[in-house]
Parts: sequence; structure tokens; C-alpha cells
Amino acid sequence: MAKKSSPKITFDFPVTVTFVIAAVVVFLIDSFLLKGKISSVLICHGSKQAAVPFNFKSAADFTGLIFYVFGNASWEMFFANLIVILLLGQILEERYGSLMLGLMMFISVLISGVLTVCVSTVPLSGAGCVIFMMAVLVSLTELTKKRIPLSCLLVFVLFLAFEIYRNTKGAAGSNAMQKVCGVLIEMVGGICGGISVFLYCQRKGQLRLL
Repeated sequence: MAKKSSPKITFDFPVTVTFVIAAVVVFLIDSFLLKGKISSVLICHGSKQAAVPFNFKSAADFTGLIFYVFGNASWEMFFANLIVILLLGQILEERYGSLMLGLMMFISVLISGVLTVCVSTVPLSGAGCVIFMMAVLVSLTELTKKRIPLSCLLVFVLFLAFEIYRNTKGAAGSNAMQKVCGVLIEMVGGICGGISVFLYCQRKGQLRLL
């Protein structure tokens, strides 16, 4: 009688899984070993009008321009973001491939970071732009099948509403508007990153519809 082989853990969806594992490792090291020293670097500082403007002579600020995506204001928001990325990321990675998903994420992060440095007075931290990008991409892919996914629209709208509420809670007047502007920058970066690669894949015939 042949022995039943035991189930094996497979490294599926490498970009999504690697991003989540890296984020968790950074979070744990920062929380329990370095006591917040990493999170102080994982911030993209704003324009000249910001309280702490981006310093073009600082290597740490240029590091934050890209790696702010691994930072977060609270552990609750941090893990909520990772759960959404895991759920949407595997769908997109299967449709577009690992290379394209990684490129989408990079473009979204870079555009959001550059816009923050140019026009925002509020520092940027967290993976909000990646979630916006994923929600937009899932919706665009479904639109090519001539249907509008209400679930993805709800993810986009609810996440946008929650981000605005979370960032403006306790703020008033111009300060609240500045924080709303920061959230909109995340949204714009995510939309630009998603649409640019979506159009490229569609033009090259590399879009895999399921």
C-alpha cells in the first residue's frame, strides 16, 4: 500500500507573500528590538511647507521615499492592510504575473512618495497606495468582462472613507484638509500605478482574464 504524501507548503504568489513577510519582519524587529528606530525612517516627508520637510541631502529621507510603504501609525491598521493585500494580491498576481504586480506596486509607491514630497504638508506612511492600486486593478479587470464588481467598489470606497476618518480624527480646519490631501495622494498614486500597467498589459495582450 502506497504511503500518502503529506501536504507541502508552497511558496505561491511570491511578490504578495514576500511583501507581507517583509512587512511583518520589519514590524516585529522595530517593535521588540529597536523600539521604534526603524519606523522613524519609514516615513516620506512632505514639501517645504511641512513641519518636517523632505531633506534632499539626507539618505534616510530618500530611503523613506520608497520604504514608507512598510511603516504604519498603529499595529491595528498595519495588520488590517496586510490582510487586504493578501486577499487582493493573490488574485492580481495570478492574472498579471509576479513581475507586473511588483512593477505596479513600485510605481504606485513611487508616485505617491513623489507627490507627497512635492505638494503635501503631511508625511506619508503605510501601504494605502498599494491597496488603492489593487482595488482599482481588480475593478478594471472585471470591466473588461463588461461587468462592474460592486464588492471591489465597496472595498475602494470604504477604505477611502476609513483612511479619511482615521487621518482627520481630532483635526479641524486647514489641518484636516491637509490630511485629506495626504489620503488623496495615496489614492492618486495607486490609481496611476494600476492603470499604467493595466493598459500596458492590455496593449501587449498579456492580460490573463479568468
